[in-house]
Amino acid sequence: MHAHRLVVQRLPEGSVPPVGDGIRRVDPPALGSVRLVFGVGSGPDADPSSDDFHPVYTIAMPVFSHGGLDPDGIYEFDAGAQLELLRARATRRRWAVRLELELEIASEAVNAAELWVETPWTTGDPRPLLLGPERGTPLSGGGRSLTIASTPVTTVDAARTLGGTFTVVLRDADPHGGGPATVESPPLEICLDLRCYEFEPEADDSE
Repeated sequence: MHAHRLVVQRLPEGSVPPVGDGIRRVDPPALGSVRLVFGVGSGPDADPSSDDFHPVYTIAMPVFSHGGLDPDGIYEFDAGAQLELLRARATRRRWAVRLELELEIASEAVNAAELWVETPWTTGDPRPLLLGPERGTPLSGGGRSLTIASTPVTTVDAARTLGGTFTVVLRDADPHGGGPATVESPPLEICLDLRCYEFEPEADDSE
């Protein structure tokens, strides 16, 4: 079963250095932010969807140190528990949550390679999507920031399965059968566990 993935095209403008004998290495994308966004639909009886999602509360997980609050390299927050609390206390609206990953691409790669995002999700929702214009947000120095999001999910179990390992790479050819690349970055792996908080033991996979 293949995981959902997302491809964001390079920008068309600007000149790219000529290809040499080997692969030109570029820096991997940088993780700028990890956010869980809780929101509602337009009407009291409407399930929030990717086309009708109104953010209400945003929880940003710290990314200034690897692994946030823990030294284990995993960003942790119980998305299901927070969604369950909102659903129990705000009974007149239907709530959902989506995951947002903000990625920063340096200027050397914005017009030289596509952004490939491999998610841990398989069939159905959640699915990855790009928020905002494909150009993203310009950064000082000529780079750009892109926000990759999940489609909203409405159940506690689905909220907890938003996590997993995300692999992000810049490459000018498909990593899966697209032929040799002439421009490539090392992969960036982002590990999320959305079944427990940073201060709790890791959730048991057998449950």
